[in-house]
Amino acid sequence: MKRPLLAFISLAFALPALAQEPLVAKRLNGMNLEVEELGVPQASSDKVDLRGVPAVKITNHSQEIASCQFHALPEETVMTAAPAMSISPNEQAVARVPGKYSSGGPIALLVCQPEGV
Repeated sequence: MKRPLLAFISLAFALPALAQEPLVAKRLNGMNLEVEELGVPQASSDKVDLRGVPAVKITNHSQEIASCQFHALPEETVMTAAPAMSISPNEQAVARVPGKYSSGGPIALLVCQPEGV
């Protein structure tokens, strides 16, 4: 009797994590970039422990240097400007997501484009 109850409780906690909305809205401008959210229950990284810290890992799979910067969403007015970061081809970068966390949806917009554009 205990096993089915334990399985049900585990499933009840897992479903909200699967349904969680993304922390970051993305505008990648056609670049081949992979954006993985860190610091949230369903994401993990074997090199960086960011549990509870909203962050993203950006992997550049394109042949151009990517320039990425966080921008405030229209409803987020207290976010300060984040500096742009350059990510070389076949490289990764981890960036903390600026702004306040809210469970109601994205908290920032990540805009990436080829450097120099």
